[in-house]
Amino acid sequence: MKAEEYVQKAYFSILSNDFEEAIRWFEQAIAAEPDNADYRFRCSITYARSNRLDQALEHAKYAVRLAPGHDDYKIHLRALEARRLAGDVRKMLSRNDSSKDQARIKAINMLREAVNLDPLCADAYVLLALVYSDLNQYDEALSAAAEAIALLPQEEQLIQLQRDLLKRKNDKGSKK
Repeated sequence: MKAEEYVQKAYFSILSNDFEEAIRWFEQAIAAEPDNADYRFRCSITYARSNRLDQALEHAKYAVRLAPGHDDYKIHLRALEARRLAGDVRKMLSRNDSSKDQARIKAINMLREAVNLDPLCADAYVLLALVYSDLNQYDEALSAAAEAIALLPQEEQLIQLQRDLLKRKNDKGSKK
C-alpha cells in the first residue's frame, strides 16, 4: 500500500472518531515515507488530540526539522510546547513542598514563556491568573484573567474568577 493510501485511511478513522486507529495509519504512512514532513505534522495533530503530548511533540519537531520553512509546522510546534509548559506548571504547583513562593515565581516565568510561544494558550493565562492571585498581585492576575476570558468568553468560571479577583483586590485596597 502507498503512503497516501495510509493517510486516506487515517482520515477515514478520524471521521469515525477512532483516533487510535488514525494514529496507527499515520504511523504506517510515516514508515513508508519517513522524511515526509506533512505526514509527521498530521500525525502530531492526531496525537495531540489524543492527549499524547510526548508523541505529538516528537513528530512536530521532526516535521519542523524536515521542512524548516513551513510556518504551519512551526506554529503547531510552538502551541504544543506552550501546552507542555502549562502542564508542567500544573504538576509543579500540585506538589506540596516548602518552597511554594519559589515554585510560583518559576511558574510565572514558565507561563510567560508559554504565552510567548502561543498567545492563544488559554490554559497558560488561567494559570497565570491563579499564580498571581496566590502572590496577591491582583493587577497582573486580573490582566491574565482578562486574556483568558478573551480566548474563552463562554467560560462562566473565568468570569467568576475575574469577579473574585476584583473583589480580593478591592478588599485589599480598603484594608490599607
